[in-house]
Amino acid sequence: MDTSASLRSAAHDAPEAPATDRRTRHRERRRQEVYAAAVELFVEQGFENTTMEQIAQRADVARATVFNHFERKTAFLDEWMSQRRKRAFAAVLKENLTDWSLDRILRRYMIESARMSEETRAETVALMTAAVHSTDLLAHPVLADEFEPYIVEAQKSGEAPAQMKAGQAGLVVATSYFAVLSQWIAADPAPFDLTTELLAMLDILLSGMLKRP
Repeated sequence: MDTSASLRSAAHDAPEAPATDRRTRHRERRRQEVYAAAVELFVEQGFENTTMEQIAQRADVARATVFNHFERKTAFLDEWMSQRRKRAFAAVLKENLTDWSLDRILRRYMIESARMSEETRAETVALMTAAVHSTDLLAHPVLADEFEPYIVEAQKSGEAPAQMKAGQAGLVVATSYFAVLSQWIAADPAPFDLTTELLAMLDILLSGMLKRP
């Protein structure tokens, strides 16, 4: 029996997945379809000009279904930013971080973030602009919380000063990242190479603005 036939046979003989699993997969599929429809519309006509009704029509679902998955329109922006962070951190975690410095971890994150933004510039411009204007992105960015554990580890290893507030340091890095990204999306075509500017920003933050005796 060839491999494909073996797989078909195994799939046929395997016990049927519980109904709850099928429902979960179906719900997640539907959620992703609604999300994709929303992102398409935000890029095509802008966040402010897009209604939940239009998202429902594009996704071919009932309006209530959209609200079941995303209670408010800004929830799509939260999801978009969450997926971006996950992909960037996944690129970091794919590497062997055992002996990595905080400097290298942050640089890897910035490089991956820049790559995603550059490859999807229209999407980044549309959704990041909306996030800046329609959410509390800079009030307490989730990204700051996600940087914090890496900073704490750097303190434990002696790479970062023990007296430094890790949460505050994470906030400085996160808000500086958003500041550079905001400049990058503000002009068309892109006014500078995003990777270069993000790494230059890190150089300033990690070395400090002033030399100390």
